[in-house]
Amino acid sequence: MEIVKKYLNRNLFYISVVITGLTSLFIGIFYSLLKDNTFEVSADKFLEGTGVLGAYITESTGRPSETNFFMIGLIISILFFFIISFVLSKFLNKKFIYIFNLFSILNVILIFGLICSCLFISISFIFSYIFLIIILILYLFVLYFVLDKILKLDLKNRLISLLIFVVPFIIILIIFKLFV
Repeated sequence: MEIVKKYLNRNLFYISVVITGLTSLFIGIFYSLLKDNTFEVSADKFLEGTGVLGAYITESTGRPSETNFFMIGLIISILFFFIISFVLSKFLNKKFIYIFNLFSILNVILIFGLICSCLFISISFIFSYIFLIIILILYLFVLYFVLDKILKLDLKNRLISLLIFVVPFIIILIIFKLFV
């Protein structure tokens, strides 16, 4: 908690933007790797035993490139962190930069989790996805304690703040699953 307090007191917005950019970069990389591996596994299962025809169909399908998935993940995550910071700053009556700095220092947890998930994805994309969900739960616990210890919010405001963070995140995951 002391590290977070020191970081917030120094008001290092430019470093927060870099950390958020790195988080978004790794989210984009993870999303493109996850979509790529998911497609490959599905295509292999579907085309299993079709020989040359299966190889031709796999090569000729017009699947979206990894760059498209990367850009989608990157843009959505940048917008997510800026919008959530803005909404929470209005809800908590705090400065936007203060809340943004708070999220960015906590994003170091996400960066670690995303790097590990990207490395694990070649072993098992399911294991990688589960590892990332565990890291996200850890992130939410740390966020909860930071809201308690640093911002000194009561229980109701802490829970509402977590809902403001979690509900859009779940909506984004559902949209990704359904449409992208």
